[in-house]
Amino acid sequence: MRINTNLLPRRYFRIPFDRPVDFTILKYKRRYITHLSAKHGPGKGHDLGEDGMSFISQYSLPEDIVVRVVFQLPGFGEQVILARVIRNGQIDYGYLTAVQFLNLHGSRRDKIRNYIAGETKKNYRFLKHLKI
Repeated sequence: MRINTNLLPRRYFRIPFDRPVDFTILKYKRRYITHLSAKHGPGKGHDLGEDGMSFISQYSLPEDIVVRVVFQLPGFGEQVILARVIRNGQIDYGYLTAVQFLNLHGSRRDKIRNYIAGETKKNYRFLKHLKI
């Protein structure tokens, strides 16, 4: 299973994030979409960063649509975050959707930052024990 992603410079480091993600459609082009507000879909996380994430789902979401994403951060609980779709592309088994978090400040951002730091440290501790 190969995911074709373009290498773009990022402001924040991203880590693999293989966890369930649920999303609900809220707005498109600054308008609430009431007929789609009950529409939501399950997804599977692909990666996570301090300012956004990507996930795989069976739905093609247009760029600039605003969604509410919900996911669990182990040790930090359920996260409910507004996000804007910045990229969406078809892959072999669905669509890879990249979102940018909106209005994520303070302790909510700190939870994601601390989770990423903790996961990164775990990986480095593991690598230290390898004889490379």
